[in-house]
Amino acid sequence: MRTYPDARGLPLTAVAASAVAAYDRAIDAYLASAADTGARVEAVILADPGMPMAHCLEGYLLILAGLPDTLRRAPASLSAARRRAEAGTARERAHVDALAAWCAGDIRGTIDRLEAILVEHPRDILAFRIAHYLHFFIGDLFQMRDSAARVIARWDESVPGYGYVLGCRAFGLEETGDLAAAERDGMRAIKINEHDIWAGHAVAHVFETAGRPLEGIAWIDRYRSAWEGHGTFARHLLWHRCLYFLEMEKHDAVLDQYDTLVWTASSEDNLDVANAASLLMRLEMLGVDVGRRWEAVAEVSAGRVGFHNRPFNDAHMMLAMVHGSRRNSAARMLEEMRHYASTATTTVAPIMREIGVPLCEAITAYAEGAFGRAVDLMMPIRYRWYVLGGSWAQRDVFQRMLIEAAFAAGRLPLARALLAERVAVMPRSLPSWRRYATVLDAAGDPAAASAARREADRLAA
Repeated sequence: MRTYPDARGLPLTAVAASAVAAYDRAIDAYLASAADTGARVEAVILADPGMPMAHCLEGYLLILAGLPDTLRRAPASLSAARRRAEAGTARERAHVDALAAWCAGDIRGTIDRLEAILVEHPRDILAFRIAHYLHFFIGDLFQMRDSAARVIARWDESVPGYGYVLGCRAFGLEETGDLAAAERDGMRAIKINEHDIWAGHAVAHVFETAGRPLEGIAWIDRYRSAWEGHGTFARHLLWHRCLYFLEMEKHDAVLDQYDTLVWTASSEDNLDVANAASLLMRLEMLGVDVGRRWEAVAEVSAGRVGFHNRPFNDAHMMLAMVHGSRRNSAARMLEEMRHYASTATTTVAPIMREIGVPLCEAITAYAEGAFGRAVDLMMPIRYRWYVLGGSWAQRDVFQRMLIEAAFAAGRLPLARALLAERVAVMPRSLPSWRRYATVLDAAGDPAAASAARREADRLAA
């Protein structure tokens, strides 16, 4: 075994340059969220079973998948990587330490190790992309933004993968509120590589946050053929497409897209479940009859009771179970969450205890018609549920639920205040202005309601 340079010039312990080339292809597939990423990683290991970074990559991807089976398999990848890395480079051994921390549930320890690698090796794109994801996973929004800023000065378009780093920077900028810079960097990344679905996703967020639904639909449609082969994440972009139609009050179109694009078949994937549950909840809160669509999502969710990879996932599965005739399973999940929160020593455990459990209790209370209790549970945590991870767009379903709970509980001053806040932040949100008008009418302020309705009509036109 000796070292060969990878695509970005970093030494990689391998049996031959051809194995490193296969590794580079696997990295490219991962960065693009390609559906054949797993097969490409297997091909590297078959070509060079002694390559430490091949086993590290496999372990990272198994944990990323976030399923019970893949998480059980990750320690075997760690063991294989650890054995091979004994004769490897210091950077490779640091990756093994990062993987070991992640296998132990120490997400912050994993991030610290990856960011330390990046200080010495800013072109280690695997360390960068996993760190970026983990910042996103636990809601470290400004750290996600700044991680990209620290390394990108050492990159340029001559370095393979530069566009992927730029796309991650775009997403960090969007999530921290710099929409103009996010749009600029995301579009530049797509010009470099139209298959960079994460960069495309960052721009899709800009259009959603800025209230530009027609541009958002056109953006996704423009690159849809380029992104179709990118697995589950391609469906997530179609979920974003549904959000644009929701903003335009085209509910029938959303239901059609749900059936034909978002939830075409039962899926165990966490992102598919979150997409489905979130969209159905949004529709129901808008008064749309979703029929029996909850049932299939609830069935998948009920099969995951007792498995706690991420409170963000648990909250969406709870939505599905309480609305999809799986109340007993939902109750068991809450008990399991409480037990995990009080006994586990992982990074996720305090997030589960402080945010995940009360949010899921609120979701249950809302479904049971105990709207006042839902409000009481959500109000103290509403400014902290970013630690659940996910994006502002994804977590917005809980903000909408809080508003609806306040209205249903007859807490009209609070519902009015929350909607005033919402339209100030999202002044181009047609459904928000419609709801504001309804609440203002109920609160006995017809003049303000009329003004809100005029604004809604203006946006609709």
